[in-house]
Amino acid sequence: MKKKLETDAVIEDLIAAALGDEAGIRERHVWRESLRGLVRLAKAEQVMEIKDSVRKLTGNIETHAARRRAKAVLMAQQLHGVPDGAQRQFEFKD
Repeated sequence: MKKKLETDAVIEDLIAAALGDEAGIRERHVWRESLRGLVRLAKAEQVMEIKDSVRKLTGNIETHAARRRAKAVLMAQQLHGVPDGAQRQFEFKD
């Protein structure tokens, strides 16, 4: 048994208020699917607004760009001509 969502109930109420009892099955179906599409569009817009707000709050740091920057910093910190093991041994006295 499929759980009836709150939006489905509101959509049915809107259809009943707008069309009344005289509307045919096809007309009700068109209205129902149009309203569902509108709900999906509103949800997508809300997600986009949330993502945009997060980008503004985090200073527009994207994951891919942050990884690239971190890798560049790590590469710049490596000493050229010194093997990794030797540097580690010098730093940690292994």
